[in-house]
Amino acid sequence: MSRAVRWQSWDGEGLEHMVFSNRPTGVVAEGVLLSGGEARFAARYELTCRPDGHVAEARVAVVGGPSIALQSDGDGLWRNSDGKRVPALVGASDVDLSASPVTNMLAIRRLGLAEGQSQEITAVHVRFPDLEITLDRQRYTCIEAGRRYLYEAVDGSFRAEIETEEGGLIALYPGLFRRVP
Repeated sequence: MSRAVRWQSWDGEGLEHMVFSNRPTGVVAEGVLLSGGEARFAARYELTCRPDGHVAEARVAVVGGPSIALQSDGDGLWRNSDGKRVPALVGASDVDLSASPVTNMLAIRRLGLAEGQSQEITAVHVRFPDLEITLDRQRYTCIEAGRRYLYEAVDGSFRAEIETEEGGLIALYPGLFRRVP
């Protein structure tokens, strides 16, 4: 089963189209980003998750710019497109695309938090449009089961209350994204 979703950037200048597919081997999120503002870019991504929700593979390409491909062994070890280990990413269980709410959706679905529960994760943070990758410690707290989650950078540099719909689909990410019906 597949579902297509669109998000608009908070300022209304950017748009994302994502198709989420459930497959026997896990889930796949494929999308296209069109950025607005000063750093205009277009990008394509494909995120493949194992049945347990952990990201197995991430492919991201900026049109006319850089691209990356990363694979995880499921135990926090990552390899690049050449099959070489990426020591700087050891311990990461998730991927966070800075220009998309799709990765918040994947984390919320995987964590399955009950109301009042909180969990920290380590994500491979992919910055756009240069696709610089770093490790990012994050915390998700369930405020209202299936509806509202607090997302925080563990270092205190960012926090947002995210509203979701069925299946963790991001409906509203104040200041950044909103789902387009």
